[in-house]
Amino acid sequence: MAVYQSHLVSARQDAIEHYQSTLDELAQIEPELIRQTQKLAESQARLSQRHASLKATRAERDRTLKKLNAAINAKDEKLRKNQADRANLEKLLAEVVRQLSDTALGLAGDSFKSRKGKMGWPTKGQMGARFGANRAGELRWQGVKILAPEGREVKAIHAGRVVFADYLRGQGMLMVIDHGDNYLSLYAHNQVLYQETGDWVTAGELIGRAGTSGGQAEAGIYFEIRHAGKPVDPAHWCRG
Repeated sequence: MAVYQSHLVSARQDAIEHYQSTLDELAQIEPELIRQTQKLAESQARLSQRHASLKATRAERDRTLKKLNAAINAKDEKLRKNQADRANLEKLLAEVVRQLSDTALGLAGDSFKSRKGKMGWPTKGQMGARFGANRAGELRWQGVKILAPEGREVKAIHAGRVVFADYLRGQGMLMVIDHGDNYLSLYAHNQVLYQETGDWVTAGELIGRAGTSGGQAEAGIYFEIRHAGKPVDPAHWCRG
């Protein structure tokens, strides 16, 4: 019996020592487990943050692409409109030139050509677009755009006869003046016109007022000079 109790006590002692050893090992391992758990939590947080960042970046990229596509579509639409407006104007001027070829314009005083570089601009304002500058796509400005307050006076640059004075799509209230010798001057986007087709005008005479007709965002006029149907740089003809 004593031997049995001795074995039992010894077994219990061994069990206690093993349990204590296990506790000691767990105590040593626990900090590492805690560190690994924290590290895993931090990694998961970083992954979640990165995922959110990638999602936000993708959303921003999608918004940018939509804006870019919208801008491209708007630019293409503007180009098509400008091309249609130019074709409309060219058709009108071709008809004007054809009709003028059958008539002779007798004007007293200096010829248009002799006044090259000496004529005044049709209105006072800031140059918004210059002859030959890029307009849209492959289109270039065939005249100049003069920005001026709405209602500012627009004057004929030289004596001549009005061959067109009406609304034209894309040009708004438009006046075209024949100066003889195949020279024309063109004034578009007026607020109002003061002469009619067939009227005679003198140099410096009030013919209209700057405006936004024809769908312009900024007030002013579009001004061209043409010789034999071809646009020439107004800066070579008007001073200042």
